[in-house]
Amino acid sequence: MELTIFGTAAAEGWPAPFCRCPACQEARRRGGPNLRARSGALVGNDLKIDFSADTVMQMLRTGRDLTQVRAIVFTHQHSDHIVPTELEWASGPFTNTPPAQPIAVFGNAQVMEMLHSVFPNPTKANLDLRPALEALVPVTTPMGDMILPLPADHAPGAFVLRITRSNGKSLFYGHDSGLYPEATLVALAEGAALDIAVFDCTYGGAKSSNKGHMGVDGVVQMAQALRDCEAVTAKTKLIATHFSHNGGLMHEELVEAFLPHGIAVAYDGIVVRA
Repeated sequence: MELTIFGTAAAEGWPAPFCRCPACQEARRRGGPNLRARSGALVGNDLKIDFSADTVMQMLRTGRDLTQVRAIVFTHQHSDHIVPTELEWASGPFTNTPPAQPIAVFGNAQVMEMLHSVFPNPTKANLDLRPALEALVPVTTPMGDMILPLPADHAPGAFVLRITRSNGKSLFYGHDSGLYPEATLVALAEGAALDIAVFDCTYGGAKSSNKGHMGVDGVVQMAQALRDCEAVTAKTKLIATHFSHNGGLMHEELVEAFLPHGIAVAYDGIVVRA
């Protein structure tokens, strides 16, 4: 399994465009992994997770493209995860090599309502808008992957995702969310051990309730909970992502904070293989 995380910031990006706080100024000074765009990931070359307004820039920056994507799944309806009009680029005249079949698109009821309002005739846009996802009800992609939407502690209807590829490899895409609801932990415990697990760390080193999002302490707590129920083993690659300047810790300090817990810190363009 290969997971590329194209964007590792919270909604405002980091540094944030209208901010000159110490964390944003330090990110500008240090550059490198401290420059973070909005959320988006790619599983292999054919399954896209979320599609923010930064997606085109991310493709340019990494030298990648989305021509092999056959399915897109959205975690929730916030604007740093979905901008419906950005999906126009899958049809002419914006592409001269459109997909051979419409791209299957999955999301919660709020996401699908947004998409239907922009694409009343989705097939003309090379999109196959699927029925709204329901918590704990698995769906199958055209590639044979199983996506299990799991309740998140975030916006109404938001999901975190367990994705099992056709070869049996599995990914937990665990953001946006605060501490995971019990139903989510139970569902993860019932499946085979995960190969990759990705956690929300929006609050960074700031003191928080770990509600809606998590900080370093919440990520460590949830990683241990998944170890305790054997959803995570010594072979699982654990990744923290979705950072905000309000969390205060720069990339290097985040690495130091997570190192004793066996959790890696994502940066834009990181490729995780398992």
